[in-house]
Amino acid sequence: MTYLKTHILGMFLLAHGLYAQIDSNYPELAAKGVSIEEIIPMGWQLLSETRGDLNGDGLADVVFAIQSPIQETIEYHDGYESDTVHTNPRVLGIYFGKKNGKLNKILQSNSFIINRSTPAMDEPFKGMQILPSGQLQINFYIWSCRECTSWSSHEYRFKYQNKAFELVSYRESTTQRISEDETSYQVDFQKGTVTIFSSESDEETNEQTSDKQIIKFELPQLQSIKSLKEPFQWLFQNLHI
Repeated sequence: MTYLKTHILGMFLLAHGLYAQIDSNYPELAAKGVSIEEIIPMGWQLLSETRGDLNGDGLADVVFAIQSPIQETIEYHDGYESDTVHTNPRVLGIYFGKKNGKLNKILQSNSFIINRSTPAMDEPFKGMQILPSGQLQINFYIWSCRECTSWSSHEYRFKYQNKAFELVSYRESTTQRISEDETSYQVDFQKGTVTIFSSESDEETNEQTSDKQIIKFELPQLQSIKSLKEPFQWLFQNLHI
């Protein structure tokens, strides 16, 4: 992980840590309902919705992310400048479908769907989907400022097992704005491997060189949406996951 990448992500983590400390009023989502329209609190905006079979029972489950209509103003300080950030609380809801047509709540997270935490930051949440395998994929994109010289995309995949949505894989790709050099990390928590791909271009010849490295690890217990609480707070193999 380069110093530049660490610095930019560090700016985001610092600012988001301040944001997470704000005491917001989050609603308790209904334990069950016939539709998400019935479940979503009045006035809240639906950001993303995906349907599929998460638990292998052949019934359609639903996952959604919603945003509060109440805007919060956060004082932003990064050690160099001060500003304000306007943001809205967000909630992740996961419901299993039942044979009677109703939806039963399995999980609510008030912290995993992050919002902007710096004044010039691009929208970090890039949607989610239930894959044919039954895994839940949640995507993020970090570009902390327009002047920043790199950006990164992040993909979390969770599988419902052991009565939890456990993190089974994580992917991260960082691109340098000027050189277009790229480094990607693919973490398979079930196999215990980190695969690192890197590509660089020579400034003089413009030739591309690439490299691949595989690192093995042991992890006693898988993380989950509940144990992670929010993205980028778990430091693992020099990655903020």
